[in-house]
Amino acid sequence: MAVYTKVSEQDLKNHLAQYDLGELVSYEGIEAGVSNTNYFVTTTSARFVLTLFEPHRVNADDISSYVEYSTVLEQNGVPCPKTMQTKTGQFIVTLCNRPSAFFCVLDGECGSVGMLSPNLCEEGGVALAKMHMAAAHINTRTKNHFGLKKWQEWSQSIGDKMNAIDGGLYDLVCDEMEFIMSKWPKNLPSGQIHGDYFADNVFFQNEKVTGVIDFHFVCYDMFAYDLAIGINAWAFDKANNFDENRMAAMMRGYQSIRPLDAGEEESFSILLRGASMRFLLSRIEEKLAHSPGNLMIPHDPMVFEKRLKHFQNYVIPA
Repeated sequence: MAVYTKVSEQDLKNHLAQYDLGELVSYEGIEAGVSNTNYFVTTTSARFVLTLFEPHRVNADDISSYVEYSTVLEQNGVPCPKTMQTKTGQFIVTLCNRPSAFFCVLDGECGSVGMLSPNLCEEGGVALAKMHMAAAHINTRTKNHFGLKKWQEWSQSIGDKMNAIDGGLYDLVCDEMEFIMSKWPKNLPSGQIHGDYFADNVFFQNEKVTGVIDFHFVCYDMFAYDLAIGINAWAFDKANNFDENRMAAMMRGYQSIRPLDAGEEESFSILLRGASMRFLLSRIEEKLAHSPGNLMIPHDPMVFEKRLKHFQNYVIPA
């Protein structure tokens, strides 16, 4: 559940007074997601998503870059939720001691692992490639707070405490981190990436992508790494079994817009393993930090333990 910060009706009414979005009719917390607090807010004019950016996953100094990223993508043909401005032209406004923003609601259905087909994976690959092409118009270089350095910090600070989740986790992480550190590529094509390209951050309608959301992990990194995150997120079915057709379709869609260069192709196997490791470690950290009174239900890290092991032995088809 992703409602860390409770917003009272009166607080929301006072907050809405800064906008020309109509009067409050109703609001409800959105349970999906684990990083920020989200509400559906219905007013007399429309329905919106209200996001309160939470400090445990979002650096406040980076929030303006999320708005820039969304705006540039929209200008370059990638549908994104419009960020609503206040009467004085502000995008980000403090609410309950959190930076917050209102977004328009996208058409279509939010994606899920269970509803994905090869066709939707291909459409998702096309959309991701268009996002990377649009990044050429962005000069900002937002730091990746969840990159290789953070993986090292997680693996060292958590240590063998991760074995409380599974007895073999610590040895797996240590061995894999040693391999990743020795093989991680440099100087591949880079720019602002989404960094969290999961199906539930994409909307679909009539077998087409109608929007991309959740830009709180936007950062400057390798485009092929962002694609590897997408493959990790989209190419496994509801039972967490790898689907070769899904991966092939996503790769085909992506490369129809932005073909990988030789260096990216050569490095893609290690990028797939790195993407698995990134989400394995963040989920380990979340699970071990979880307490019974915490509203957020952590995702199962063992989902990505299986995906990491898969990509350790996976040979990309020629």
